[in-house]
Amino acid sequence: MKEFFMYLIANVLSEPAFLIGIVALIGLLVQKKNFSEVVAGTVKTMVGFLLITTGAQSMGMTLLPIQPMLQNIFGMEANVADINNAIGASMTAFGASATLIFAFGFLVNVLLARFTKFKFIHLSAHVSFFYAGLIAALLSVGTNLSSLWITIIGSILLGLYLTLSCAYLYPLMKNIPGAEGYTIGHSSSIGCFISAKIGKLVGNKDNNLEDIKLPKYLGFLRETTIALSVIMTLIFFIVSLISGPRFVMENVSEGKDIFIFSILNGLKFGLWITVIITGVRMMLSEIVPAFHGISDKLVPNAVPGLDIPLLFPNHPTSVIVGFITSLIASLIGMAILGAIKYPVIVFPALIPTFFTGAVTAIFGNSTGGRRGAIVGSFVNGLILIWGQALLLPYIGAYEPIMRVLAETDYAFYGPIVGWILGLF
Repeated sequence: MKEFFMYLIANVLSEPAFLIGIVALIGLLVQKKNFSEVVAGTVKTMVGFLLITTGAQSMGMTLLPIQPMLQNIFGMEANVADINNAIGASMTAFGASATLIFAFGFLVNVLLARFTKFKFIHLSAHVSFFYAGLIAALLSVGTNLSSLWITIIGSILLGLYLTLSCAYLYPLMKNIPGAEGYTIGHSSSIGCFISAKIGKLVGNKDNNLEDIKLPKYLGFLRETTIALSVIMTLIFFIVSLISGPRFVMENVSEGKDIFIFSILNGLKFGLWITVIITGVRMMLSEIVPAFHGISDKLVPNAVPGLDIPLLFPNHPTSVIVGFITSLIASLIGMAILGAIKYPVIVFPALIPTFFTGAVTAIFGNSTGGRRGAIVGSFVNGLILIWGQALLLPYIGAYEPIMRVLAETDYAFYGPIVGWILGLF
C-alpha cells in the first residue's frame, strides 16, 4: 500500500497535466455529463494545459542564451545554467521529503478550501512541488527535526502557502482583463501583490500600458505574436552586439552570426507565445466550467488557482516591459551586492526574471498604468536578486535549483522562514 501511495504521488499527482485532468474529469462527472463530453472535456483540458506549460517552459529556455552574453558583459564566468542538472542535484538531497510535503500540502489546501472561508484550490502542481522542496530544505537545514515532523510541519506550511497566496491575489484579479473565474496560483504571488499596491500609489490605471498608440507603419506590433517576435529579436541583437559578435559566435550561437542568431531566437519566442495562446483558449473553455461543477458539489464556491501564462496573451506590452525592467533591476541589485562585497555571489536567473517580471508588470499596470508596471516590476527584480542572496545560506543542497528557478515567493518568504528557524 505504501509503495502504491508513493507511486501515485511521484508519477500521477506530481504531473501537473494529470492533476488538472483529474480536476476536469471530476468536475464533468459531478455535472453528470455524458461519456463523450467527459472524455472530450478531460482530454481537451489536458492538451490545452500541456500546450501552455510546454510553451511557457520552451519560451523561458529561449532566453537562456542571453545569460552567458550578460555574464561576458559583466566579466563573469560564461556558463549556461543546466536546469536538468540543477533539479537532479537538489532533488537527490530533498526529493523524498519534498514528495510527501507536496502530496499532504495539497490535501491541506483542499481541506482549508472545504472548511474555511478561503475557498481557493491551487492547481499549479509544478509550483507546489518546487515550493515543497524549498520547505523541505529549510526545515532540514535549519532544524534537527525528524523526517516525520519535517513532513507534518512542511505539509501545513505548504497548504497555508497554497491557500493564502491564491487568496490575497484574488481581489486583484477584477482589475485584469481576461482574468475572470480564477485566481493566480504561482510563486510570484507576493511580487504581484506588492506591484499592484505600488501601482496604486505611484500611477494611474487609466494610463494603460497596453493602450499605447502606435503610428500606422508600426500597426503590425498590435498582434501579440508579431510584437513579441520583433521585440525579442531586437533584444537578442542588442545584447549580442554589446557582448561581442565574435564571443557570441564562438560560445553561444554555434557559429551563426548575431543577425541570424537573433532573428531565429526572436521567431522561436513568437512560436511559443502562439502555442501558449492556443493552449489558453483550449483549457479555459473547459477547466473553469468543470471546476465550477466541483465547487457546486464538493467544495462550495471554490476558485481555481492557475498559472500566470494565462494572462500573457492579453498583455504583450506588459510582458516585455516587465521582463526588461526586472532584468535591469536585478543587474543593479547584483552590482550593489558586489559594491558592498556581500559574501554570496548571485546572478539574475533569466527564466524567473522573465516570468515574474512579466506578471508583476501586468498587476502593476492594472492599478497604476505604465508607471505602476515599471515601478512594480523594478521592485520585483530587486526582490529576486537580493532575496536569492539572502536565501542561499539557509537551504544547503537545494542551492542549485534556487540559482536557476528562484522566483519572487522563494526569494521573499524563504529568507524570512530561514531566519525565524535560526532563532530557535
